Amino acid sequence: MAANSRLNLVFAALTALLLLTAATAGYFHLEERRLHPERAAAPAAAPAADPAVVAAAARLEHLERLAAGEPGNPDHVTAIANLHYDLGNFREAAAYYERSLGLRPGDPNVETDLATCYHYLGEHDRALQTLDRILGHRPAFSQARFNKGIVLLNGKRDVQGAISVWEDLLRTDPEYPHREELRGQILRLRQSAE
Repeated sequence: MAANSRLNLVFAALTALLLLTAATAGYFHLEERRLHPERAAAPAAAPAADPAVVAAAARLEHLERLAAGEPGNPDHVTAIANLHYDLGNFREAAAYYERSLGLRPGDPNVETDLATCYHYLGEHDRALQTLDRILGHRPAFSQARFNKGIVLLNGKRDVQGAISVWEDLLRTDPEYPHREELRGQILRLRQSAE
């Protein structure tokens, strides 16, 4: 089998794994937006009556009022970041995650989401630096380790690096909820690299 065909199989298998973890990691929605930006782009004159747009705008306005009322509360800032993240506004989300970390440094969940924003912005080295910092303080933080494998595989095209990180994840977290799917993905990646 040609190397390109094997690589295509690797990425098809990774996509299958990501679909399995979409409920907890939110990758299905984000990968769709990344792979098909034309589908995610808002029309030039978005209808004002679009319920999703109205709801998101209202939620953002509400969160900004909360944050303005309690400027030292990182939870409000994180909620704004999460909304931008969910909408695919990764640059805005990253700015709010950074602000939240200024208020509550070292929150591994916020740092992991920030690293994911960097990844989706194409700043893969910055994403890896952030994930390595998290893992330096919390080596058993599974979501950061899983995301590091994603960045290595999809961002850096480092199949062996991703396999190594995910094998470490399986070793360090015997209760990892997607253990069998991840083992299968590692096996498929190994087979495609032969």
